[in-house]
Amino acid sequence: MTGSTRSEHKSYDPEERYSILFHSAIDAIVSLDKDFRVFLINPAAENMSGFLASELLGNSIEHQFPLRIRNRFYRILRNVAKLPDKKRQKPFGPIRLIRKDKTILISEVSVSVTGPPEDYQYHIIIRDISEKHRILMELKRANQTLKKMDREKEELLERLEEKVRQRSRLLANYYKGMKEELSLAKRLQSEILPEIPSIAGIRIHSAYLPMMEVGGDLYDFFEIRPGVLRIFLADATGHGVQAALLTMTLKGILESIKKKDADPGTILGEFNREYCRNFGNIGMFFSCFLADIDTVARKILYSSGGHPPQFFLSKDLVMGLDRTGSLLGLDPGNQYGVFKLSYQHGDRLFLLTDGIYEEFNSDKQQFGELAVQKILAEKFTEPMEETIPSILQSLMDHLGTQKIQDDITAILISLDSPER
Repeated sequence: MTGSTRSEHKSYDPEERYSILFHSAIDAIVSLDKDFRVFLINPAAENMSGFLASELLGNSIEHQFPLRIRNRFYRILRNVAKLPDKKRQKPFGPIRLIRKDKTILISEVSVSVTGPPEDYQYHIIIRDISEKHRILMELKRANQTLKKMDREKEELLERLEEKVRQRSRLLANYYKGMKEELSLAKRLQSEILPEIPSIAGIRIHSAYLPMMEVGGDLYDFFEIRPGVLRIFLADATGHGVQAALLTMTLKGILESIKKKDADPGTILGEFNREYCRNFGNIGMFFSCFLADIDTVARKILYSSGGHPPQFFLSKDLVMGLDRTGSLLGLDPGNQYGVFKLSYQHGDRLFLLTDGIYEEFNSDKQQFGELAVQKILAEKFTEPMEETIPSILQSLMDHLGTQKIQDDITAILISLDSPER
């Protein structure tokens, strides 16, 4: 064998290679005899434990384990020795080890056993996983925190959902009660609307469309003396329940004065004073139109408190009946004038609240007074039963998908001869 060959052979000496690997390994390597005493330790084990090799050789390493881990560790070593294949087993851990300075090292350990049963040698490889373990613990805590937050979120959502359910039940009960009350109010308001009176020389058609379940329009017909029909029409400010309550108040005042033998202006003046005296502080007002139709003398006397123009219709004329005073409820000293006009057989009187005019479509275009006048003129020669339905149909066509935005009252009166 040449010198070169001998040199190469020596460089591949297994024991020397093992020694190099043993001393340069980054993981701690400790070998124990059958009595679990250290007989071999590498530099990495010294660095990891803080003990010098001289302090460990020939001694047990049990002082590096917490008491509750020692027995378990020795049991693992014995169990590995009993395995048919005693090569290094899969690492196990984490295992807590105690350094010389009493700090804790988190490690992962693998074990292999060599030699005959009477002289087993245990070879332990220890890997420092403290940083890995710290990160895993932080991840675990973060995961637990997230799970806790999820549970708290679910509990919060459940509580919120239960509150929503409770509120929904309360609102449903409230809405049901409100609907029942509105239904009752609607029936009561329907009860106070008048039946069409039977008076020779007069025919009446009417329509009432409240914006909501109840509305703020009020009208009445009654004969104050033979052959004289008094017509009352009022429009309270606002809509809905508030306006409906005002109409009930107005109905009460009306009943006490409506058949007094006085002209319409005097009746409105007394009506206004009575309202201001009892309810003037509530800040609600109303317009009012009052007309007396004398079928014998063929005369109409009317007074209008802040009400929009009403219409007198004859064959060649559509005339507006303008207001003769301001809104009722503003000032107890208000005075209301009286206008008089004569009529012929076939003339008509059309009374309304401004809800017909003040209806807007989706383009913000108002239905308006001219549209009403046009239909009244076109339908004058037609049966009177067709007039109000034509106006309402034209209004609905104008609105399209929009709902009505105010209470609507329309009354058409045909003035015929009493003998017909």
